[in-house]
Amino acid sequence: MNEQLVKELIAALREQTAAQREQTEAISRLAESNAALCDVIIQSLAEDEEIDTTSLGDERPVYLSQKPRG
Repeated sequence: MNEQLVKELIAALREQTAAQREQTEAISRLAESNAALCDVIIQSLAEDEEIDTTSLGDERPVYLSQKPRG
């Protein structure tokens, strides 16, 4: 590889890395949004007197961020 190709490859890899970081941040925001939506749905169902809620035990489920849910 000549020097110009190496420089172009490095630039392309930097662009790819930046794009992957942005994508990771967007996926994390989406996951947090989904967790918040699930919490709202769970709370809404828990407040509905016609629906029986059950528990899986003492351990509270956690999401990917390791934050407790529910």
